[in-house]
Amino acid sequence: MIVLYIFLGLIGFLLFFAAMMIFIPFKIFIKGTYWDKKPIGQMDVYWIKYFLGSRLRIKDLNHIHILLWFFGIPIPFRLPLSRNKAKKEKVSDVENKELLKSESKKQDETDNDEVKDKKSLKENIQDLIGAKDKISDLWNKYKEYIKKIFVSYITFSLEYLDAELGLKDPAQTGKVAGILYSTLSIAPLKGVNISWDYLKPSFNIAAGVKMTMKLYGILRTLLRIYCTYKKDLKNEV
Repeated sequence: MIVLYIFLGLIGFLLFFAAMMIFIPFKIFIKGTYWDKKPIGQMDVYWIKYFLGSRLRIKDLNHIHILLWFFGIPIPFRLPLSRNKAKKEKVSDVENKELLKSESKKQDETDNDEVKDKKSLKENIQDLIGAKDKISDLWNKYKEYIKKIFVSYITFSLEYLDAELGLKDPAQTGKVAGILYSTLSIAPLKGVNISWDYLKPSFNIAAGVKMTMKLYGILRTLLRIYCTYKKDLKNEV
């Protein structure tokens, strides 16, 4: 009986946890900086911040730093993005000969298959055209549902934007700055700060974007798309 109670309690906890995850918004925060030709990026993906989520950070082009939060416990690790040249395997002369032989065999096979490829090229193009038509038909049928997902259940917000811009010609820089200032006066954007470099070409930018996803609405809309799709299949049959 004790084992049964534990099993039922575990199932109840998992169901409660799944329900909580569906109704609590899922958030993604992305921020990146390209300043003085040094790119830095960070992405936070979390359900409840510092409780269940992850953080991916790129400080250089060699490693990506990952920090996972699982019930408030941080688990850090990192993944390499590039291999060290010293660790690359050296190819011997025998291996080079084998590579040359295999390449010659591949060349012979490709020469023999050129006729087949030419014959199948037309078929491949026809398949692509048919797939494009099918995708357009599906989009026309279900575009209202898909639009509803991105309008009602997925929201984007610009948290901040800092930039330092400059063109080769200072006069062109002044013209672009005037156009942008006049545009921002009509439709001001919160958190946008732009400075101009009239002495030299410059492109420095730092931005942050937040995305919020309401999972219950997305899942409900996807379920409606699936039911409608199954109903359409039955009608076609």
